[in-house]
Amino acid sequence: MSSIEIVSGPWGTASMPTPLQRARALTAWDAFRDLATRVDPDAPSRLPGWDGRAVIAHLASWPEAPLLERLLAEASGRRAPNAAPMHQDDVNARLVDTHRDATPAELLAALDDGRTRLAAAFDATAQDPTLALARTGSQVGPVPLLTQLGAIAYELAVHALDLAPCGAGEPPAALLDAGVLALADITGALAARHGVRTRTGLTIPGGGWGFAAPGTDGIGWEVFPLPPGRPGLPAVEARSAALLLDASAGRRAVPALLARRDLKPHNLPGLLALAPLLDHVPGLPGGPALRLTATALGTVGRITTLLPALPRPRP
Repeated sequence: MSSIEIVSGPWGTASMPTPLQRARALTAWDAFRDLATRVDPDAPSRLPGWDGRAVIAHLASWPEAPLLERLLAEASGRRAPNAAPMHQDDVNARLVDTHRDATPAELLAALDDGRTRLAAAFDATAQDPTLALARTGSQVGPVPLLTQLGAIAYELAVHALDLAPCGAGEPPAALLDAGVLALADITGALAARHGVRTRTGLTIPGGGWGFAAPGTDGIGWEVFPLPPGRPGLPAVEARSAALLLDASAGRRAVPALLARRDLKPHNLPGLLALAPLLDHVPGLPGGPALRLTATALGTVGRITTLLPALPRPRP
């Protein structure tokens, strides 16, 4: 049994103190906004057909699509969490098209509105704990509102990396770490929902994050920090947080990363426990090649449909 201290309750990061979650999420948002100030909006991003403006525009909050409106409606009972989900790719395409001529100032203002709405959502959950754990819809079923709020850091981190060709520069460590934590948290939620028993880590230089399902009380899932060094549990080790996030989002080919040992699995039998999750998450990046490596990388890739939908690079 690992001696690692559990830092969450039975619902992953949703059971952590709200001020801690709020600070982490807003730090990630501010880091992304800072990168956005350096972006040439007309320069091509890593995503084929998307320039810097498109990447920023679909993350921001606009009058016709205010950030978090749907999730807050579900959490407060104004919309059922199992109602027909949005087609996020269609929503993204409409936002990109509508704001294809947005100026840098308009893009930053829309990001600022998104930050205000994110802060307000955390403040609302602090005032009403029932709202914090209220179920909101995801691709694998309802998860707590706070789980979804934390998942935003994953999308911010991956898209910060997408903006590198536009002049954004390297994302700060705090943003990438928040993205890795969100990936661990949402994978733990997926394991718990489908009854998969696991204790697994995502390790990077300096540490990483792990998750366990079910939690210590036999329900839910838990997340915990990992110390530096070789993990004492089944884990996927990446040479950097950026590589781990890129692999999970389908931005890099996992077999090539494995061949170069940029990704290294630890305790393959333990990782095999996560393989059944792939049957519950359709349309994930990487195709047949990634499926071949799924038993070694049960936590990496093919998980991100739980998170706000990311544009997928074309083959």
